[in-house]
Amino acid sequence: MYRDVNSSSARHPNRRLPVRFISPLVFSLLWPVPALAQSVTVEHGVIFYQPAGGSARRRIDPSGMVRDARLSPDGRTIAYVDGTPDRLIAAAGEATQATELKTIGVDGRNARVLVRGRPSESPREVLADFMSPRFSPDGRRIYFLSSGWATSGAVHAVDVATGREWFVVPGNSLEVVRSGEYAGHLLVSQHRYFLVAGSYDWLWLFTPDGREVGPVGEDEGAAEEFREMYETP
Repeated sequence: MYRDVNSSSARHPNRRLPVRFISPLVFSLLWPVPALAQSVTVEHGVIFYQPAGGSARRRIDPSGMVRDARLSPDGRTIAYVDGTPDRLIAAAGEATQATELKTIGVDGRNARVLVRGRPSESPREVLADFMSPRFSPDGRRIYFLSSGWATSGAVHAVDVATGREWFVVPGNSLEVVRSGEYAGHLLVSQHRYFLVAGSYDWLWLFTPDGREVGPVGEDEGAAEEFREMYETP
């Protein structure tokens, strides 16, 4: 976009001021830089928290073995999966890390263990190899993936206030709908079998407590279409 900045160029609309004479203020008005939102990332097992507005990011390093992390809806707490290389358990027919689901404040304080991995004869009850921690929109629950069956993981949930944990549904991927008509519902990829022969992996919508709502589609593209249709900006 070009904008006349002096009377001479106003009298001669085809004459343009060289770019070197346009002040930084004009550039900032024409091309405003959006403010950075809060975020968390994991790099080489270390959590980094980026405050809003572009402030310097903070290193949050509980153990140096963090696998995955997610910021709470209110921006105050980080849920993360911590590795346990010194503690292995049998899950889905193989030895895997027990892992732990933890929370910590964005200031690096108040670290807390919510769920510890545990062995079990039941795929619904075993807890190991956690992935994808996801807060409910109100921040009261954290959903996460655990080992389960040979062909499927398991979605579990934990109450942040009490630490009570429970199995929700089988699943190999997990996202929580953030807003709109289905806020708090779960988008879960499941491995299912045809009545005659063969199997398929589709994305399904479930209520927060694991009741099936219906199929969403075959791939992540279907998830994006769902979000565009049902999530509010």
